[in-house]
Amino acid sequence: MTVAAAPGPRWLGDVGQAALAGVLALVLLPVGWTSVVDGEVAEAWQIALVAALAVLHAAVASARRWPLASYAAGALAELVLVAAPDLGGPTAVAAGSEYGPVLLPSSLCFFVLLYAVSARDRRPWPGVALGIGLVGCLVTVVRLSGFEGIGLLGWTWWLLVATATVAATVAAWALGRFRATRAAWIDQLADRAAAEERQRIAREMHDVVAHSLAVVVSHAEAGRMVVGQQPERASGILDTIATTGREALVEMRGLLGVLGGESTTEPQPGLADVHDLVERMREAGLTVRLEMGEPGQVAPAVGLTAYRVVQEALTNVTRHAGTGAVATVSLTRTGRHLEVDVSDDGAGIQRPPGRGLSGMRERVAAVGGTLEAGPSDEGWRVRAMMPL
Repeated sequence: MTVAAAPGPRWLGDVGQAALAGVLALVLLPVGWTSVVDGEVAEAWQIALVAALAVLHAAVASARRWPLASYAAGALAELVLVAAPDLGGPTAVAAGSEYGPVLLPSSLCFFVLLYAVSARDRRPWPGVALGIGLVGCLVTVVRLSGFEGIGLLGWTWWLLVATATVAATVAAWALGRFRATRAAWIDQLADRAAAEERQRIAREMHDVVAHSLAVVVSHAEAGRMVVGQQPERASGILDTIATTGREALVEMRGLLGVLGGESTTEPQPGLADVHDLVERMREAGLTVRLEMGEPGQVAPAVGLTAYRVVQEALTNVTRHAGTGAVATVSLTRTGRHLEVDVSDDGAGIQRPPGRGLSGMRERVAAVGGTLEAGPSDEGWRVRAMMPL
């Protein structure tokens, strides 16, 4: 699993990590430093313990940028604290007994390092870090078995140490894994949203381009046939081609603006534009009957979907139904649903499923509706039901 970077500039997170390390050092390190210096241990061990404490706190500062290396350094420092002889001196007198250096407050830094590696590193290292931490818990329990300052004897002391160390280790690891899982989940949501937006834009571009080109090609073919016999009609045909092209360019610019992260103020087509759409198809040479009642208040998304279904269905009629086909467009309100029905009498024409049909299904499903498309008794029929 790839762990996503935290939001915001990287330097801000690094500053926060350094601030955490500074606070821990300010609160925990003086006690540990004094205990080691006054602990009545050999000079070599004293140097080793001071170095181990310094490494623990330095590892916290670097844990965000290099979690695995910082954890490894912290684990080695903890090993030095576990292996060192008991500390004496004033702190031992206050505690009631000599004690192992692993009880120094700076040992809490280990849990910060375990959280960092479990939250920020990739598998298998979080699991390896947990295993090392649990082994460290066992070693710590054995190492502290002779401590008498707390007043608990026998199994009671063993249970207390084992419960505290294991609970803290598992909690730090679990919090880190929660953070990593949450970041991955957010990434997946963002990727899914981006994929859905790309599909939506692809549907829009397909509908705009396919419909506009169908109208342009139809008029161009008609112009080629009539230009010699009825030259006065050429101007009207060219005007229709130019108008269709301009409208397609406007819609394409809006879609490209969305791809580029720009906002667009161009209105989206809806039910009110179905009349103009049908009229353009008639001008392109397709015979279309329109049956449209008063659907009432319709959400913009439903209106746009209905418009695109009619647009794609009529475009398919011009491409597949054959010469002389008659299309019927019906938009009616049925209870709490808007029914869009587009049929034609292009009998016998086989239409393999393509991008347009799957795009229509996706559009209708996105607004909570259903779409049926297939051969009918007379030709081909597309029927969509969408909730209002």
